[in-house]
Amino acid sequence: MSTTIFGHRGMPVKFVENSISGFEYLAQNGEAVEFDVHLTKDNVPVIIHDEKLDRTTDSSGYIKDINFADLHAIYLVNDENRKNQNKIHDEHIPTFDDVLAVFNHSNIQLNIELKTDQFEYPGIEEIVLNTLKDYDFKQPIVFSSFNIQTLNRLYQIDNTLNLAFLSPFKILDPEKVISDNHLQALHLNYESLSETNIEQRIWTVNDEEQMKKLFSLQMTGIFTDDFEMAMQLREKLGN
Repeated sequence: MSTTIFGHRGMPVKFVENSISGFEYLAQNGEAVEFDVHLTKDNVPVIIHDEKLDRTTDSSGYIKDINFADLHAIYLVNDENRKNQNKIHDEHIPTFDDVLAVFNHSNIQLNIELKTDQFEYPGIEEIVLNTLKDYDFKQPIVFSSFNIQTLNRLYQIDNTLNLAFLSPFKILDPEKVISDNHLQALHLNYESLSETNIEQRIWTVNDEEQMKKLFSLQMTGIFTDDFEMAMQLREKLGN
């Protein structure tokens, strides 16, 4: 089994994270992508990692407190050009539809993380699933969250979904967690890797030695900021 390599928020080593340019590059050169969904004040699903705008845009405040029309006037930035307050190719925070359109009809596998660990975003599960009905993806979509209730609600809506629980902590009985919550996999950080035969995808792996170990273990998947480097290493090792 070959370990699937997910571009974490696109390809942050070359493009600002969760940007359309990064996603388009991945669509042409990668095999899988991970991104994060939040809801604006008026319930528009948008793709950004943090609950707040401060780190990756030229503005501040919480996504949940801003209507989409106002959010669309905000530009993405990265740490280097933040010092000069320059914009990134006039790129805005993309909507869920914007990103789905990039990967529509492709062989890219999607991992959609619902960012509900700090705010619940009532109704986000239905909104995400209803939006997906307008698109066609050839690979099964993985839905992940740090919030087990979010995954339970997804299961109640559609019991065929591919669900994965995110955790930064070591899980003592991973098989039971998967069985009790109708999960397909666990998404763990490298330090929390579980020595079992369950499906695991590990985040966020940018170190070559860690990648080598995970490839040798034939891990289900890894998330990385540099999917090209990871794919080259996997090919070299013959995984």
